[in-house]
Amino acid sequence: MSTDYFHCRRNFEALPGMKTVRSGSYRFALPPSPVRDYLAEHVADVDAMLRDGTRMKTSVESSAAICTLPGGEKVFVKRNGNRGLQFSFRYFFVPARVFRAALAAERVRETGVATPRVFAAGEKRRANVLLGGYLITEAVTDACDLMAYVEKRPDAPAGMPALIAEAARVAAALHSHGFYHGDLKLVNLYRTADDAPCGVWDLDSAQIFPGEVPHDLVVRELGRIVSSILIFAENNPAFPDDFFNLNRITNSLLDAYPAEAKTARPTPSEIMDAARSRWLGRRKLRFDYGGKPA
Repeated sequence: MSTDYFHCRRNFEALPGMKTVRSGSYRFALPPSPVRDYLAEHVADVDAMLRDGTRMKTSVESSAAICTLPGGEKVFVKRNGNRGLQFSFRYFFVPARVFRAALAAERVRETGVATPRVFAAGEKRRANVLLGGYLITEAVTDACDLMAYVEKRPDAPAGMPALIAEAARVAAALHSHGFYHGDLKLVNLYRTADDAPCGVWDLDSAQIFPGEVPHDLVVRELGRIVSSILIFAENNPAFPDDFFNLNRITNSLLDAYPAEAKTARPTPSEIMDAARSRWLGRRKLRFDYGGKPA
């Protein structure tokens, strides 16, 4: 059984020291933090914070910005918007996904893997129709995601053995605590220096299990990592052609995985099949990994 979708808001609000605030159509839960008092007084200004902050992402589905509070603290604000009638109907009965992400962040912290600290999670509803879900976290301004490293750095090829080993360590640590990220590609792994441990962010798709993560999800998670390495490396001309070996990268990831994990070890063929069928075979890539572009 994964994360309780129907009660994630209630469970997050029940965490020790939580403060719940309502202002008009906004409802927020705020754990103890240095910025809680300010945020509690300004929950209704969250859309203005997004508008006036340094925009990081804008799309139909979500938007995000880095915002500076009056005291000088920087926070990351993300809003998941309403996606239409089907979305409205589904979330009429279910809390916004941000509460699941906020709960997931607490679980990640228990694993020892870094993730941005949650300052607030909330939603905006009118007549119980979800208009938006909001997550406010610490702004990790000195972080670089691994996608940017692989795509842009001329020295990235030399750093790949350490990067692959670190990605495997993070995945194993999460899985050993019953945590499935759901989208563990390189853009959702970050570090603050080349030799720093990796952290994870973007936990909207996370699932938490009381025991082991199901085997098929472990396979999918590792396949996602492998496929993202190959896909993003194609954008960097510094990578030689012989780097793009699906079998070798898969085995390198698996070699670094079991020491941390308490899950059944997947086979290389399982991971490669997942990478091909779900990601590599659906894109037009320079190299042929055995799949067919959609």
